[in-house]
Amino acid sequence: MVDFKMTKDGLVLYIKDYTDIVDVLQKIEDKVKAMGNFFAKGDKIMLLVEEHEKHISDIPKIVARVQELGLTISHVLMGSEGKNDVIIRKKVDMVNQGDTRSGTKLVKKNLRSGQSIIHSGDVILVGNLHAGAEIVAGGSVVIFGRCQGTVRAGINEGRESVIIALSFEAPFVQISDLKGTFTEKFNYPVILHVKAGRIEVGKYDSKIGGIEVG
Repeated sequence: MVDFKMTKDGLVLYIKDYTDIVDVLQKIEDKVKAMGNFFAKGDKIMLLVEEHEKHISDIPKIVARVQELGLTISHVLMGSEGKNDVIIRKKVDMVNQGDTRSGTKLVKKNLRSGQSIIHSGDVILVGNLHAGAEIVAGGSVVIFGRCQGTVRAGINEGRESVIIALSFEAPFVQISDLKGTFTEKFNYPVILHVKAGRIEVGKYDSKIGGIEVG
């Protein structure tokens, strides 16, 4: 289920399709510890989870466990296991910076196409999220900039999570188990939240620190 595979691009933590994330996290820990002194603290590896979209809500937990074991995920791969090698369909650059003592990840840069932030808690991005970039967060996401890329929030904390951006024109977002597609562009601060079982976009009112209620 869990194995390390050497490819031409580097070492990949390969996780086959599974049903129990708790079992996977334990197997990752067992595998790393069994390799003894092979790794040094901070070593970079890549991550590939079969059926990536199916397990997207587990990716922050996997990344967090790998970090707890002293390793760093440099890229998240999408692909499958070939006869002699790993077949990589897509390679996403992980942005590894900005963890705070509170567990919030603070990233101060623009995220370009092909880059991603994956974190088990809240994420604050001081910069723009360009089309083709992605944030996957266990909690809420705040973007001090333009949101054009994909945001998945509330993976761990559920439907109480929110997405806030200074301007919003992303085609797709996810909060917990709910998904939403959008065509309208909002050139002012907005907050996306769950109401009556669906994701709604509201104007962010700085006077009351939340949704404009009229």
